[in-house]
Amino acid sequence: MKHKNLLILISIACLILILANPVPSQVKPKPVRIGFMFDLTGVFSAMGKDTQNTTKIMVDWINKSGGIKGHPIEFVIHDGESNATKGALTAKKLIEVEKVHVIQGCNGTGVALAVGPVCEENKVPFVTASASEVFEETLKPRWSFRATWKGWEQVDLMLGMGGKLDPKNKKIGILYQGAAFGKALYDNAVYYAPKRGLEIVAAEKYDPAGTDFGAQISTLMRANPDFVIVFCADMAGVLAMKQMREMGMNKPIVVNGAIVVKAIREAFKDTFSIPPYVYVSGSKPDVWWQLPKDSQDYKIIAPIASLYEKTFEDQFTGIHGVAMSGLFLIKDGIERAINEDPNLLDRDLKTIQTVIRDKMEATKNLNTGMGIITMAPNDHCGMLPGSGFAPFHYEKGKNVYDLKLSDLKPLAPPPTKK
Repeated sequence: MKHKNLLILISIACLILILANPVPSQVKPKPVRIGFMFDLTGVFSAMGKDTQNTTKIMVDWINKSGGIKGHPIEFVIHDGESNATKGALTAKKLIEVEKVHVIQGCNGTGVALAVGPVCEENKVPFVTASASEVFEETLKPRWSFRATWKGWEQVDLMLGMGGKLDPKNKKIGILYQGAAFGKALYDNAVYYAPKRGLEIVAAEKYDPAGTDFGAQISTLMRANPDFVIVFCADMAGVLAMKQMREMGMNKPIVVNGAIVVKAIREAFKDTFSIPPYVYVSGSKPDVWWQLPKDSQDYKIIAPIASLYEKTFEDQFTGIHGVAMSGLFLIKDGIERAINEDPNLLDRDLKTIQTVIRDKMEATKNLNTGMGIITMAPNDHCGMLPGSGFAPFHYEKGKNVYDLKLSDLKPLAPPPTKK
């Protein structure tokens, strides 16, 4: 009996100790805070909405797969409104109020050029969706990055596509967006056309907010080009292509990949499918289901693309690929940072941001599905030229991978602007 009473007393004492010193609950991993700023309204809204949807899908997919080294992504989305002033103010809010570790976004180059200096001044890593190297040339960035094509490469390959469609094609007509993006691509066309054995016989600028492009198209038609190149990042440029066909421009049209967004494809799929077709200087996400199933590109893109198409009942394209590529760049940098310092997210905000920036700049041979990226202090758009190129044309509303054009090789980069 004494032994039994002793056991009871010991049990009670142990219970009292447990209650007085409870086992600490498991500490939840601190989240990675990413601020997403897409142009959900205004002239770039078609691209902004597609990239926003892609980002939501990817964040959910990454978090369900264990996050970034066990840390979930916690994100905030704001609208850049396709406006430089509002974009800069939104960036300040993400930095000063939301306290994000990194910012991704800006579909328009003009908006990116306003947001970039805010991130540079506040020393916050920024990955823009802009597809023009005017961003780097203007900003000389230290804290800002791009995870997509270099603008010169896209222009060079577009010229090559037009020439390869028919060896007799020598004369080009160009219609370009009257904004920083379009002007930068046009300047590259002036440089690369003679190197491809081509002559620009007419070049016309259009207003991104315009609706009637008859005067510009008439000028192009009088020049009688063998094919037409359109540099656009908005609905207006695509409307101009429709008007070309309506006015009898019966020549192939070569356009950059900005036209693959859902709103544009749905509105103009019949026009695009009229021979001679509209040819797109596209990327591997535009034709992902036509890639070899055992290729690394397919294995990277397919899980995201399949999930996106199932969720939104829409085709995954290069516009979605830009968002995918940017987030993979961020994810890879943070993974390497946490590998080096498992307690990184316990550090102060400035330290976290600085380490992420440094690791992103040290990116080597990263395949993001859009291409292979190697960054350097003097190159914050380190995509290997040609690594993501996949030209296609529209036929019956579908993307058809143009294998006959896909063996084009980019020429050398243009001289560095001082």
